[in-house]
Amino acid sequence: MVVDEELWVALERLGQHRLPTLADVDPYGDTTLRGAAVDRMVRELEGLDLARLRSAEREAVSTLLAWGLRCRADGDLRIAFSGD
Repeated sequence: MVVDEELWVALERLGQHRLPTLADVDPYGDTTLRGAAVDRMVRELEGLDLARLRSAEREAVSTLLAWGLRCRADGDLRIAFSGD
């Protein structure tokens, strides 16, 4: 589980234009990423300088990247976001 506050702050700090896959996640709805969407998210996250983030934000993004890599390796897995 990743706490949404840290994730959304990280998204703002890093720039939503650099993370279009995550920027499209509806914070109030439910979103599931799999397949090509997970591949895009991983590429976007791998291209970032996470040193610009605070510890909790960096941990949230790093966890999401690890999940994405795991999902890429196992096509049966997906990443789900549950909104408010």
